[in-house]
Amino acid sequence: MTGIRPAQHIKHYVIKDEIARGGMGIVWRAWDNDRREYVAIKAIASDLIADPEFRIRFHDEVSRHARLRHPNIVPVLDVFEVSGQNCFVMDLIEGTSLDKLLEEKPEHRLTLKEAIPILRGVLYGLDYAHRKGIVHRDIKPSNILLDKNNGAHLIDFGIALAVGEERRTRTGQSVGTPHYMSPEQIVRPRTITHLSDVYSVGCVFYEILTGRPPFLGSQRLGADTDFAIKQAHVNEQPVSPKERNPSISNRVDGLIMKALAKREEDRLPGCLEFLRLLEEADVNVPPNGDTAIRRRRALILMFGIFILFLFAIILVTVAVF
Repeated sequence: MTGIRPAQHIKHYVIKDEIARGGMGIVWRAWDNDRREYVAIKAIASDLIADPEFRIRFHDEVSRHARLRHPNIVPVLDVFEVSGQNCFVMDLIEGTSLDKLLEEKPEHRLTLKEAIPILRGVLYGLDYAHRKGIVHRDIKPSNILLDKNNGAHLIDFGIALAVGEERRTRTGQSVGTPHYMSPEQIVRPRTITHLSDVYSVGCVFYEILTGRPPFLGSQRLGADTDFAIKQAHVNEQPVSPKERNPSISNRVDGLIMKALAKREEDRLPGCLEFLRLLEEADVNVPPNGDTAIRRRRALILMFGIFILFLFAIILVTVAVF
């Protein structure tokens, strides 16, 4: 897949070891002699660069990413080509990725209290990018890196567009994964807006709290292929996250389902609104927390009515005597 190898010298970088690989390429740890620190170098898989226009798209998209400077976005430091292979250099985040964290957790999920700081970073980073006119297009747990304090950092802005939404690997699989794709990204991938990222964050949030994405296949088609998953995103309603995890409050359940609305106009309008509603969620609400809140409010109202009634009796008594 790559001509890069350990101990190789490329420009002012010394390749150390492989740290991750996926359908889009291999990520290497490297020593940067100029910055005197370790960096990450992503070498794009050769399968994806057959398109003669790829280099133009790749440099355009990566250059746009390089202009993003935000604490929750991993910056692109350099772009180069070696042996016909396109590569870009990023800050090295010492920690893990969200997908690996979920793999290690019981039932592959987090509590709401654990999830909120991660999602806060994701939404802050995306809101910044959206205001710069950039849509990520490939939000998924493996593209969310977590530092040692579980701070979230986004990678691979626009790379899905650069390699082509319909490009195939040798194995016949679509680039990326269909589990987090919005309906409009499946139906009309070239004209999506920031609301596609909102939907993808909804898919990630769903998985964080339930241990699985909204769709693993299609109930209607009775299959679990990539095609079936995409058809489910377009045509089927997901099972309520609360049905999969009863500890989820009605408020959070509704927030996730709003993010997963099929029509863009029915969805949450943006990442800041998503974040505002997320932070309103009470992390201390018990499993039936919404019911408890309503009962508490009813008791307060009844107590207020009782006080007013008592006050009225006192006024009538004073008036009589």
